[in-house]
Amino acid sequence: MKTRDLIKARWRAHPNQDHFEKVIDTKTDQWLNDPTMNKFLRPETLFGPKFESYLNEGSTPTETDFEKYLKELE
Repeated sequence: MKTRDLIKARWRAHPNQDHFEKVIDTKTDQWLNDPTMNKFLRPETLFGPKFESYLNEGSTPTETDFEKYLKELE
């Protein structure tokens, strides 16, 4: 299935740009710095059959630089 077809299919089910942005932002937060998962930051994965579950899972809070610094001090 082509990327356009995937996006069109998701748009028919969720005609809301915020949903697309939420999935992109959530998975980017989770996967961008993960060498195993960052290769999956692509349209086939983000807009594929798991789109609904990605949309519903929410984002995981990321540790701030300050929080990392505090941990190093312990």
